[in-house]
Amino acid sequence: MKKKDILSSLFWMAVGLGVCYGGYDLELGTLRDPGSGFMFFWVGLIMIGLSLAVLVKAVRMKPDQKGGGLLRGEVRWAKILSVLAVLVLYAYVFPHLGFILSTVLLLLFLFKAVEPQKWSWAVLGAVISTLTAYGVFQLWLGTQLPRGFLG
Repeated sequence: MKKKDILSSLFWMAVGLGVCYGGYDLELGTLRDPGSGFMFFWVGLIMIGLSLAVLVKAVRMKPDQKGGGLLRGEVRWAKILSVLAVLVLYAYVFPHLGFILSTVLLLLFLFKAVEPQKWSWAVLGAVISTLTAYGVFQLWLGTQLPRGFLG
């Protein structure tokens, strides 16, 4: 498992470097006026950071220590497939329900179904996360988000 984690983290680190380079090549712009490569560059940096974390964990892992595996029954396929289905549904209802309502519903599902939280925490987390994202994208960056039938 250690060898596979090292190889996969190096692969994703290389992909992240490519994404960063592509974003930089498209022009970054500034924080107030982001260019077309701004998001790609930062997503690539996040990919590199996450790959680096997996690499460090894999290198520090003892050779006899076993990690989780796909074939050992440790992957929760029902949750993975349900999240995938809900993401497809989210993409479908997003223009109809609008950003706020569809995102709150998506996050409620994720907070309750994937790693169950208390209802109070799930609702609070979904509303705060949605309003934060709305504030960043709609108010701060000026992106147009669908309003849905609520207008």
